[in-house]
Amino acid sequence: MTERNPQPDSNEPPEDVASLYSWANLHGAKYRDFSAVRAQTRENARQRVEQAIEEERLKVRQTEAQRAAEAARAEEERHRVEPVAQQTPNQPVGGQPFAGQADQPRAPQQPQAAWQAARLDRLSAPAASYPPQNPVPPAPMREDSYPPPRLPRGGPATREETVRPAWLTPGRSEASAYAPPTPSDDTLQGSRDRLASRWFALQGIFEGSAPPAQAAPAPTAARAPVLAIFSLAGGVGKTSIAATLGRALSGRGERVLLVDTAAYGLLPFFFGARDQRPGFLRTFSPPPSSGDAPIQMITLDPEIMGPETATQEALSAEISKHGRGSGRVIIDLPTASGSAARRVMRISPQVLVPLIPDMSSVVSVSSIDAFFEHNGGAPASALPHYVLNQFDSSLPLHLDVREILREQLGDRLLPFVLRHSPAVSEALAEGMTIMDYAPNSAVTDDYSSLAAWVKSLSAPATAAFRGVRWSER
Repeated sequence: MTERNPQPDSNEPPEDVASLYSWANLHGAKYRDFSAVRAQTRENARQRVEQAIEEERLKVRQTEAQRAAEAARAEEERHRVEPVAQQTPNQPVGGQPFAGQADQPRAPQQPQAAWQAARLDRLSAPAASYPPQNPVPPAPMREDSYPPPRLPRGGPATREETVRPAWLTPGRSEASAYAPPTPSDDTLQGSRDRLASRWFALQGIFEGSAPPAQAAPAPTAARAPVLAIFSLAGGVGKTSIAATLGRALSGRGERVLLVDTAAYGLLPFFFGARDQRPGFLRTFSPPPSSGDAPIQMITLDPEIMGPETATQEALSAEISKHGRGSGRVIIDLPTASGSAARRVMRISPQVLVPLIPDMSSVVSVSSIDAFFEHNGGAPASALPHYVLNQFDSSLPLHLDVREILREQLGDRLLPFVLRHSPAVSEALAEGMTIMDYAPNSAVTDDYSSLAAWVKSLSAPATAAFRGVRWSER
């Protein structure tokens, strides 16, 4: 009968960590019991890693020794074949003919001579470096007649070193017999260097400490979103909306570029300017105690900026150039100017059309949609949004026009209105927007809602820091 397997002692701690914790709970063992086992497990893992590294180093040394032997064998063959190439088939090594062979005709070259000649060309120097006393091709040699390769200095002496005369290998030195092995990228150290140079987190593992901090790359500015404000008729508050919307976004921390495409527009006067400077980039800064962002403004006249059909359209190129450092661009398009609108559509803006609640606005909506659908590319992205301006909820006509526009436009009519207020005109007369002239008025809240809608439509451009690591301060 075979003996049964002995049952494990319940009082001895198990080997694996999971069972060790259960055993500790059952027997009331202290932390040091299984802490020692954990330390032993880590030590065993470390020894296995060191053993694997040592085996890898042994393989590398064997590979380098084999390459060194092959290099020495090639060098030995080259020096052995050089003096033989200068001898004729009927002469011994010393240069004197054998007895009974001086008067015999030379035998034709054997078929192996071509193979031997090609081998000599590969292993020996160019033929021009040898004296042309004897143009007869050398006799073929057997592969098994090659002497064994010469070992490096310090190794056992071969038969060729002890028997072969030194004058058969002129110019040979001991240093040329052994070529040092070239470093291989396939070694363990080479693999470490390659990984550490590529992956940042692996450098600390191989080097034992964190690598030195590197300079952060320069941020790249993203393309600023563009909002163009268009109207088919005058007097709908297009310029006032462009200036006040830019001021409301400035209060939210955005760097806004306002573009006035009318040669003699009123846009600069909303920010305290007293003159118009077409073509000059102007910066309007808030009061020192304010935390608002400054506003930049430029006036561009499309009539003097070349033809519309040019490949590099000048107006859209100028807007893109000046808008690189801004978070958002707002363009005040000329009234009923199809040419300027087509030029601006090259930079794919979002379009906002202000309407006043009257019969003219209801009739003009279909014409505006047809124009942008024809000149803006895809209908879904080119059709504009509409906002009712100067709205008075006490007037039945305004309420009825809003309902008609809701049925006609759907979601493209903004769900809020800009209420009528005489303070808007008074603010322009004072050289400011309604946001600064009457910050607690109802129309100010309407413009805050408009600014929030614009931000939800597209986020402002910010500096993109790509490839920057966090650091511990």
